[in-house]
Amino acid sequence: MSFDKKASLLYVLKVIEEYTDENHLMTYQMIGEKLYSRYGVDIERKTIASSIDILAEHGYDIVKCGKNGLYLGTRDYEDGELLFLIDAIYSSKSMPTKYAKDLAARLTKSFSKYEKKKFNHLEKIDDGTTTDNKQIFYTIELLNDAIEQKKKVEFQYASYNLNKELMLKDSGKVYKVSPYFMLNNRGKYYLVCNYDKYNDISNFKIECIANVKILEEDSKSIEEVCGKENFSVKQYIKEHIYMTSGKTINAKIKVSEEKRVNDVIDWFGKDVFVQKIGDEIFVQLQVNENALVYWALQYGEHVEIVEPFEARQKIKESLQMILKKYN
Repeated sequence: MSFDKKASLLYVLKVIEEYTDENHLMTYQMIGEKLYSRYGVDIERKTIASSIDILAEHGYDIVKCGKNGLYLGTRDYEDGELLFLIDAIYSSKSMPTKYAKDLAARLTKSFSKYEKKKFNHLEKIDDGTTTDNKQIFYTIELLNDAIEQKKKVEFQYASYNLNKELMLKDSGKVYKVSPYFMLNNRGKYYLVCNYDKYNDISNFKIECIANVKILEEDSKSIEEVCGKENFSVKQYIKEHIYMTSGKTINAKIKVSEEKRVNDVIDWFGKDVFVQKIGDEIFVQLQVNENALVYWALQYGEHVEIVEPFEARQKIKESLQMILKKYN
């Protein structure tokens, strides 16, 4: 079977991508034999050589080693980069397992069959928290378009019922929002937006968003909603560690020992102010009030909210309710 030069080029590229690397070289003869056994394609040695030259001229890193043959050098990603990307995909709780594995396979597509073995130990653990919403990629695409166009969107919102099925909430109630950005918070993706009924910022879990529709109506500006001239996405993420709603406060907490400062920085970043007074260690920070209360309950044995008084009261009320359940 003979092929024109364009088709030959694609087949030669497929073979050197899949079967060569710096430890596995191929001669023109070997490439020809693999083309025939793998694809049933019979290409002359001269055409193979010409294809290799064209690929090199167009930016492919073809490394020739004399009579020993050649291999495809530079790939789309370095090994470490690819390991990091695949691990990030597998860590996502918003991506269905099948789609995560398909995406990882596409990322490794340009690697040789030998190099792909390096990534076999990475595995997607389906721990029951991964979304079942197979429309999530389409939803993200539409929301991204709306954000770029600065248009409002409408959607319905879902939650899990007793049978662990995603079902529309409130009889299919439609939410109209001004979308601002999407972010990944501990493996889950959220849409940060303004719900039209209120003049504040809301967070919606993207896996629960259904039936998105971009509207012709322009979005409200985030500065208008927040009452700030310069809105900082970085600051918002730092303050809303649990993606809770509510006001941002200036808080002061006391930690039980120096190593607990590491826990504070892990959650709130390095912009916190740490001060040691006598034997006591204090940390000052800006944070969403509800998020601080949840966090302080999680680390209750090692931290104490000193200020503000209202947050201390919320902690006391929560602890009293918890204690009542276990008495």
